[in-house]
Amino acid sequence: MKALRYLGPNELEIQEIMRPEPGVGEVLLRVGACGICGSDVHGYLGLTGRRTPPMTMGHEFSGTVEAVGEGVTRWKPGDRVAPYPVEFCGNCEFCAEGKTNLCAEKRQYGVLTVDGAFAEYICVREDLCFAIADGVTFAEASMMEPLAVARHAVRTAGELKGKRVLIVGAGTIGLLALLCCRIAEPKEILVSDLSEERRALALRLGADAVVDPVSEADKLKDVDVAFEAVGAGASVRSAMAALRIGGTAVWIGNNKPMIELNMQQIVTRELKILGSFLYDMEDFRTVVDLINKGTLRVSGLISREIPLQAAPDAFRQLAEDPGGLIKVVVNP
Repeated sequence: MKALRYLGPNELEIQEIMRPEPGVGEVLLRVGACGICGSDVHGYLGLTGRRTPPMTMGHEFSGTVEAVGEGVTRWKPGDRVAPYPVEFCGNCEFCAEGKTNLCAEKRQYGVLTVDGAFAEYICVREDLCFAIADGVTFAEASMMEPLAVARHAVRTAGELKGKRVLIVGAGTIGLLALLCCRIAEPKEILVSDLSEERRALALRLGADAVVDPVSEADKLKDVDVAFEAVGAGASVRSAMAALRIGGTAVWIGNNKPMIELNMQQIVTRELKILGSFLYDMEDFRTVVDLINKGTLRVSGLISREIPLQAAPDAFRQLAEDPGGLIKVVVNP
């Protein structure tokens, strides 16, 4: 089968590799779509240490069951599914509490040395798969993974009804957080981003107001909850400065490992900082339901669908000059 192999920083190559065979309790998926995540781009650039070459990236995916391994009873060939792309142990204290995202033994498809779905086929555990409704495309189903990231962050923030909410960063996760926040019925949703094009998209998706953080920084104030969806020092400081006394920040972005903060501001105003990492099975089950029922429409965030052969060029563009691209989906 063909696969997009990561061979080192700035080096991707489409190679012919062995097609995997499903083991006990696994299904073989013919990949229908796999989204390019910002973390994949950072991995491609060699910035994170979260991609160990040679390997196949890709963790936002959906597909069709091609074959089933021994003992599989939930699925049959031809079923359309979207997998929860994280294998967890099921035995540790975090798994027992349902916090599978914190399992110390977890393995995420397309991360570190675990091959992912920028390939024609991939094997996954049957218990990690969720059915896709007939009216949902494979590209839309591939958005279930990033939507789960956003949903987990919004759930982490707690009650939002009647509150002023700020989202810093109108990339894929920030815009999906906007969709999730709308369901929570806040008083107002502000979105801050440097890009005029992305601010305009945020308005179309339901933001009450958008802000240029450079020229309109004075408008970023007195919010109850701020979601930081970039992971850089300037955007984190902007989110913290916008909070009212006693406000809460939820950090989703995971770009820079170290940033500088105003500790006195946090202490004297009793600001709360919550980290949000990945998602658990409940989050994933919820977003599958939201997309399958049409409660949330994610197609407006898909900028481009491309064949596997075009993926190396797409990675280069996303790394060097993404322009107005939000989500690029690869159709292997």
